[in-house]
Amino acid sequence: MELKPFIIFSLTVCLLGILKECESVNPCPYGSPKAGAYCGLGGQPCPQYYSCKIAPNDAYAVCCPNYCKSGEPELDSNRNPIHCGRGGMRCSPSYSCHVAPTDAWAVCCPNVK
Repeated sequence: MELKPFIIFSLTVCLLGILKECESVNPCPYGSPKAGAYCGLGGQPCPQYYSCKIAPNDAYAVCCPNYCKSGEPELDSNRNPIHCGRGGMRCSPSYSCHVAPTDAWAVCCPNVK
């Protein structure tokens, strides 16, 4: 995968914490971006259960978790998806537990009507 020099510079600046707005950037609405994945121009498509989130100014293009087919997963107080698999919590009545085929995750997704 080949990144543009600007993107490499931006990532380096952000990783070094030089720009204040880069200190705690997480563009995903929940969870964290998939490490090492770049889905922007010249990059690769996101893997299953991830979707590409691109900044309006093209500052980043990352793969964010996307566990539910419809709607967003139920979140805990830290804005992380609620784990409902083995040893996990129960989902609220309007959610049901969706488990990855590989058992890699189990989250509460909205009930589909």
